[in-house]
Amino acid sequence: MTILATVMAGFLGTFVQSRRISESSVMHAAASSLIYGMVEQIKGLDYNTLLPSTAADANAPVSSSPPYIRVRINQDQVFWLQTVYTTAASGLAAKGPTTTPSITATAASLGAVDNIIGPLPLSSVAGTASQQLTMHIWVWVDEIPDSTQDVAEVKKITLVYSYNYLDGRTTRTAMDREVFIRTRYDQ
Repeated sequence: MTILATVMAGFLGTFVQSRRISESSVMHAAASSLIYGMVEQIKGLDYNTLLPSTAADANAPVSSSPPYIRVRINQDQVFWLQTVYTTAASGLAAKGPTTTPSITATAASLGAVDNIIGPLPLSSVAGTASQQLTMHIWVWVDEIPDSTQDVAEVKKITLVYSYNYLDGRTTRTAMDREVFIRTRYDQ
């Protein structure tokens, strides 16, 4: 009985560890899927309308102040991502971070707006209902033209996102960054 109990305890420990790893993988996949969906939507926007004008949009929620980018979370849910927008004419350097911020960073510490999406049940994102996904998304759009390379209009979009997930009884935070460039060349 002692040998059987020892072997079974080992199997139980392996099962619990496997479940924890699977759960964190599902959360990461769901968060990545949501972010890459947003990135593809933003890439699909016309260069001139990548950011709406700073005038108020009648369809934006009252709590949202421009500038913002409109993205669709799922078939029936639209979200307005408030952004930090730096124009080339302002003479200011790009504000988007060049590396992934530390886990302890806050939107305010980086000069960003904290867009909170969620909680979304993972059953609608990844097929499991054991946890819910709440994402914090910070967006910068920086105009970074380079006249020495005949590039008159370039926008660098930086998205930093974070989410929390349960790892056993411990709440862990994951943070990552996506950067892409939209450009138009002089003819």
